[in-house]
Amino acid sequence: MGKEKVARPMNLRVSSLLLTFAIVQISLFECDQAVADSAEAVIGRPFGVAKITVTLSKSDFGVPIDSHGFSLKESSGRTFYPSFSTKRVLPILQSLIGIDAVTPPQQLTIYFLFQGDAPLDITVYTPSQQRIRIAPVSRRPAAFNIMMKQWWRSYHTNIRDQDKVGNYPAVVETYLSAMLSKRLGMAVPPLSRGEMEDREALTPSQSLMLLMGTEEVRNVMMKSMLSNEVSAEPASQPVPAPIDWHPLLMPEPADDVVIEPMAMNVPVGCFYVRFGELNNYLWLNKLLEESGGDLSRLVSNRGVDLHLSKTIQDQLALKQTALAEVFGSAVVDDVALIGRDTFTREGAALGMLFKAKNNLLMANDITSNRSTVVQANKKAGATLVKVKINGTDVSFLSTPDNRIRSFYVQRGSYHLVSTSRSIIEMFLSIDQGRGSLGESREFKYARTLMPVDRKDTIFVYLSSSFFRGLYSPQYRIELRRRIHAVTEMELLKMAQAAALNEKLPEISVDQLIAHSFLPRSFGRRADQSVIRGDAGGYTDSVRGKLGNFMPIPDVPVDLVTASEAREYETLRFYHVTQWQQMDPVMVGINRFKLNDEGLERVAIDLRMAPFGKNKYGSFTKYLGPPLNTRVAPMPTDLANLNLVILGDHNMVHQYGVGIQDLPFPVGDLSKGGLLDTLRMLQVTPGYLTAWPKPGIIDKLPIIGNLVQPDIHGYSKILFGLWRREFNGFSTLSFDYNILANITPELHLVEEEEPAQVRLHVGDISDSHLTPLANGLAQSWAIKGSLGNARFFHAISEQLGVPRDQAREFAEDLMNLDLICSLDGKYELIQDPSGLLRWESSAWRQDNGDYQSNLMRWFRGLNARMNVGEGLFVAHAEIDMQREKPEPTLKFPSFNLFGTGKPKEKSKPKKADAEEVPKPKSPEGKQF
Repeated sequence: MGKEKVARPMNLRVSSLLLTFAIVQISLFECDQAVADSAEAVIGRPFGVAKITVTLSKSDFGVPIDSHGFSLKESSGRTFYPSFSTKRVLPILQSLIGIDAVTPPQQLTIYFLFQGDAPLDITVYTPSQQRIRIAPVSRRPAAFNIMMKQWWRSYHTNIRDQDKVGNYPAVVETYLSAMLSKRLGMAVPPLSRGEMEDREALTPSQSLMLLMGTEEVRNVMMKSMLSNEVSAEPASQPVPAPIDWHPLLMPEPADDVVIEPMAMNVPVGCFYVRFGELNNYLWLNKLLEESGGDLSRLVSNRGVDLHLSKTIQDQLALKQTALAEVFGSAVVDDVALIGRDTFTREGAALGMLFKAKNNLLMANDITSNRSTVVQANKKAGATLVKVKINGTDVSFLSTPDNRIRSFYVQRGSYHLVSTSRSIIEMFLSIDQGRGSLGESREFKYARTLMPVDRKDTIFVYLSSSFFRGLYSPQYRIELRRRIHAVTEMELLKMAQAAALNEKLPEISVDQLIAHSFLPRSFGRRADQSVIRGDAGGYTDSVRGKLGNFMPIPDVPVDLVTASEAREYETLRFYHVTQWQQMDPVMVGINRFKLNDEGLERVAIDLRMAPFGKNKYGSFTKYLGPPLNTRVAPMPTDLANLNLVILGDHNMVHQYGVGIQDLPFPVGDLSKGGLLDTLRMLQVTPGYLTAWPKPGIIDKLPIIGNLVQPDIHGYSKILFGLWRREFNGFSTLSFDYNILANITPELHLVEEEEPAQVRLHVGDISDSHLTPLANGLAQSWAIKGSLGNARFFHAISEQLGVPRDQAREFAEDLMNLDLICSLDGKYELIQDPSGLLRWESSAWRQDNGDYQSNLMRWFRGLNARMNVGEGLFVAHAEIDMQREKPEPTLKFPSFNLFGTGKPKEKSKPKKADAEEVPKPKSPEGKQF
């Protein structure tokens, strides 16, 4: 009785508090205008700092919050660098009284900097309009510093949030953070783990990042330049000696190995992508067309379009004529893409090599096309001249900014069109096969492993010579210099915009440096190149226009700076002592028709041989030996993964992960976060099993003692996770019924081919998993679409670029197009308040039946992988639903030899899985 008397008043007090909170919630939802709760401004030099808190109205919820479409304006233009953060009022109590956990935020907090001492007449757009007058006051330095730190933390929270949703390089965010840090003496917040890894991008152990993906390196370069860590020193030292690579150890190739004639005309230092016949080339380009010119869009809707195919097409000046559609296979005997690098975004060194069946027709067509191109680009300064290379007359079509840069030469029945003079020189230096890829010992060994008679649709070979070329002193040093040049162009554009926004009287480079909008070392380059500006934008005096730089091997590197020499010596030491060889890579791709409705199978074989397993320790050290057995997939599995793993004392375990085709609830996936991920795992009908039992959980401190199994082998772990030990298997699942159903059926089965990793994915386009796959894809697409709009708003709010010019400024800055990942169109919408705001037309549409790009074509996957000393092998078979075959050839992305008019795309018809046989790849296509 006593306990009850004490409890009642407590319950009454809690109930009263919850009731009061509910009334506050209701009143917040009923308000129809934004209300300023508090506002304060503290005077400072060079900037004061201010904070405003606004209660949002019901009409503000939705797009403005999700896209950060907020704005702050001051009547005399004295406010700068605002940060906007939304929050919910008492979210814990909100959940206790049962209000929806995804209720929109109720408050908007704005921090910003300002100049001067006079009162601030502020208008906040949420988009509801709220006018506020703030009289700045003086505070003690300690109070001012506290408020500045609050702004700085909030500002970087905005930067990190934007970086998470952006599909583009964090160029603006990096500049603003580093520039303001330097000017205001504010320390940049501690780097995240991902940013720390980016900082390591310039070390030898991360050197591949410099070659294969330069975004991280650009980010590091910009931070280093803005921090004045990049020294301005003269280039006065000789070019360092190249790396002394160890010779490749490989078996002797067979004496009678067949080498295709095309490979005997490819320079040994080039990558080699052979299509064989023209139809194979057109097949790949049709696949590119279906994915919008970017193969990555087969999997996801990206928010950027780099226009790489168009850029290469324009540079090479290879334009389609009617010849390909009518006589293509009669004129072209073989086709290959070759090159020294794949830096297509900046300007790649590559070319198209053709073997002609009819030399006269091919030469006439290419020559006629080049004459047409030069006439069409006369105003851009296009010229068509003959140049002597290795004593041979070579046709050279170009514009001063390198937007067009096309060398053409014919030797016998081989016709080469290339962006690079260096590649032409290498091609003309081949003497009866000597100096060719096909003559090299390693290529002959590759053709022993993947012979010509496989008749691959596409054959890719990346030789050790190709990789060694990328690591040559000339390549590495010029690559760093071109990244420096690109970064300076980006810095200049942003610095000018920021300085105009702050009303700097003059925005010359000297003034921008003097006011710390640019680093002190800006413009001081080792090769004496400079930035030139005109109506068409910025160009580099040596390399050309951004996006069409002169290929790296064509840029001479005669002298280097002391820091460049030291950096290369560090790289050389690393490779001489640790990574002593570059492993060749070969890929064979073949396609097979499965029915007449566009269903086809693409088989991919990838091999690295020779392969130095010790160099990839983090990747290979946990894998056990290849086995002919695997954990049997369950009949209801839609997808399963099998791994052979080395455990304690070199004990071999087989792990199986399965996702079953069973119904399950799919909640809101748009928010993300750890809790939402855990909830998704809890409802996904999956399991993880291992044989023999590894005992990892039992060894965990405390937890191991709490999960002792009952007499049936069941035990319950944290977060609703169940385990069952049965017949030597240890199996985990969040669903007790799945454990009960599958554990009696678990066993090992024999497979024809040994493997360490096996993966099977069924047709997920029509399964219980489809809503989850589409939901995840939609959530990513929504974030990407909103992220781009947020970026346009940030360009205006942070750099002062007019809103109607923000998108153009962003795309010009980064040399790409920002597109809506929901397939909508970005538009400027005027709110009733008069504010212009970027929105996508897709936001006003019903996306309830959203279908991911993957679901449109993916119909199944089987893959396996082996890693051993001397050889890495992977094989995958992907079933694809393509558009129905068309009666005529379609135009390839490089626009070679044809004028086919694009047809309207037909909606793919889904194949009936019961009626379509699943034939194995022809003999010889598997390893």
